[in-house]
Amino acid sequence: MEIPTNLEQEIADIERRLAEKKALQQVQGEQPVTQERDILHEVVSEKAQEFAPSYQPSTPLPQSSLPPTDNVLPSPVSEPPSYLSDELKTKVQDLVNIAFTKGLAEAVKEVSKMNNPAVLDAFHDVLVDQLYEVLVERGKLEKI
Repeated sequence: MEIPTNLEQEIADIERRLAEKKALQQVQGEQPVTQERDILHEVVSEKAQEFAPSYQPSTPLPQSSLPPTDNVLPSPVSEPPSYLSDELKTKVQDLVNIAFTKGLAEAVKEVSKMNNPAVLDAFHDVLVDQLYEVLVERGKLEKI
């Protein structure tokens, strides 16, 4: 899949911000180091807020506060959460497609117009998951 230049620039900016946050954590000696996916979630939120200051997805739970499960590591979800209707799942995927074709700014503007916190959170989560996979493929992050 060929990625448009403006998206390449956005991904490069996200990579840079991610590296800065990881380096800052190491300098500050924070323990335990936040999961890369959580840092990516934060970076994407900050970048999206540049385009729409009202963009406020919910904060993901840190891995340590999640209840224990039988699975050692749950596989990442790259599709909208099951609690959304089929229509909203389609809309979330359409928004993610906009982010990967027209850029994050366009997708953020669209999701902000909807004024629906569930769609916003689902969009943000799916976008972070798909960006995470792109960054793993590029060797910028290690797959967990």
